[in-house]
Parts: sequence; C-alpha cells; structure tokens
Amino acid sequence: MPPAKKTGGAPSDPALQLWRNWQANHTQVVALTRQWQRIETQLIHSVGFPQVTIRLSGEEEPKIAHSVDEIEELLADEPEAERETLIAAFDAQQKRWDEAAATLGFDAVDAELRAALDKESDFTASVPTTKAASLPGIAAKLSIVIQLGEPSPKDTEFPWPELRSALADLARLASPEAAISPL
Repeated sequence: MPPAKKTGGAPSDPALQLWRNWQANHTQVVALTRQWQRIETQLIHSVGFPQVTIRLSGEEEPKIAHSVDEIEELLADEPEAERETLIAAFDAQQKRWDEAAATLGFDAVDAELRAALDKESDFTASVPTTKAASLPGIAAKLSIVIQLGEPSPKDTEFPWPELRSALADLARLASPEAAISPL
C-alpha cells in the first residue's frame, strides 16, 4: 500500500498510521508465536511437561498434577511421605524444563511475545477512538477488526465473508493503489 498523502510531514489519516503500526506489530506477533510454538514443541519432545502422574486409591484413572499446589490438593488426605516424593519428582521435572527452556531461549521469546501482544492490545483498543479521515482509513480499521476476529482467512461462516466483501468494496472505491487486504 502506498503511503498516505502527507500534510506538514505527518500522515493525513490517523487510521492509516494506526493500521501500519498495528500491521507491523501483528507481523511480529505471528512470527514470535511460531517461534514460541517451535521451542515449546522441542521442550515437550526433549524433557516433557512439568507434571507428575498421581494414582489415587479408589480412582480408576490417574490424575495429572501440573503444580505443587495441585499435588498438595490431590494428596491432602494421603501420607506426607507420598506428597513429598511426588513434589520432589515434580520439582526435578520442572528443573529439567527450566534448564532446557533457558538453553533454547524460551523465556526470552516468551517475554518478547508478551510485550508484542500487549502492544497489539493497545493498538486494538485505539481502533474505536481513532477517527478515519478517508475511505482507506475506514478500510484500515475494518482490516484490523477482521484480522483479529475471524477464525481463519477463508472462514465461510457469517459474518466473515460479508465483512471481507465490504472491506474489498471499500478498498476498491477508495482507489486500487490504496487497497488494504486482510487476506
């Protein structure tokens, strides 16, 4: 999309500037999410989730505890030695996870992703209060809403095809050069 016409060195449409900023940040969110998922998958395959399996008397199916609090809750009526053994096993598994996560850079990617998601949330929150000054600006705001809301870019359930169609119409009417596409 070409830059908006400028007046005094600033973009003439705040909604277009919002869209550009949101789009750049959203691209970063998508990339960081994929990186986070790859690292998490490596962690799961190499060390497994931090969890322990608990077999309770009188229960057919075992329970899975993902924290010390869950272990203590599930084994509240069991001997302390059993709780301590499972807590030690959980702590050891958590340590393996933490060490592997540090080696793979999981925490750094997680922090970057959280910051980018917070920024995306801030951009998104400003959509309703940012006034569009042109048809491309309206299309830009609609594009943000569609990209955030639709389950997938090819979703055929109401209202997504209708919203994508309205966005395409807005972009076409605004000018072919200024077209904004959520696809």
